[in-house]
Amino acid sequence: MPVTLEQVTEEVRELSRPDREQLLARLIRDLEPVENLSAAEIENVWDNEIARRLEEIDSGKVKAVPAEEVFARLQAKLDEAR
Repeated sequence: MPVTLEQVTEEVRELSRPDREQLLARLIRDLEPVENLSAAEIENVWDNEIARRLEEIDSGKVKAVPAEEVFARLQAKLDEAR
């Protein structure tokens, strides 16, 4: 008899938090197409993305928003939704 999603969920909830986090990371990796990249290649892709974003900020193409402002905007939207 196949295991149900509910059964798996209940068993996962019995795991420690670090084990649940590791399981979640594994499941996400299984869902995301990584095009068979090695860890070093993935790190290189992230390094390139970081460099691209920093260049956009440095060139003025995009404007950074302080975290306090972002959180204030989010809080205002949450307050409106209530």
